[in-house]
Amino acid sequence: MPDPSQLAISMIEQSHDRVLENLAEVSLDEALFVPVGGYRSALGTLKHIAAWSHVYRSYAFDAKPRHWKDVDWPRGLRDTIIKSEDYFAELKAWLIQAKQGWIGDLRELEASQLDELRLLHWGERRSTMGIVYAISAHNLYHTGELNQVLSICRGEAWEEGEEVEENNVSTEGHRVRPPWLDQ
Repeated sequence: MPDPSQLAISMIEQSHDRVLENLAEVSLDEALFVPVGGYRSALGTLKHIAAWSHVYRSYAFDAKPRHWKDVDWPRGLRDTIIKSEDYFAELKAWLIQAKQGWIGDLRELEASQLDELRLLHWGERRSTMGIVYAISAHNLYHTGELNQVLSICRGEAWEEGEEVEENNVSTEGHRVRPPWLDQ
């Protein structure tokens, strides 16, 4: 069985890295795309993911926890996003900062401390590992959203060979060849 402390760090790293990998080759136009009937772009989703990662970490580890309005938002807390490459890069960097904060705090713990109850922003307490599970699941959930929004934006269907029982429309001409097929 893996070391519980290393497992917690790995979960944080992996879940944050999946978000960033999915946005690595995204143009600003793609990041700003909102599907018909939707309300949040990939850039807005990134902002949401990073903010909650900071809030959950702060409540779990900081002596004076910072809630949504109090975290260090790039360019301050705002109702709308800034439609620029610089802002997109700042939000990615903010997510990396959240990941680094988590990893730094988790490295300070002994494995037994992963069972300690810590505060959540709504007043409930959970084990440290439970909070790690929660933020990791949150990140991965929204990574799926990013994938879906970007596939709609790009007019892409799922990977080659996934047409059966998965799509209700033909994917002819819209398939995406996964990189691993060429390896």
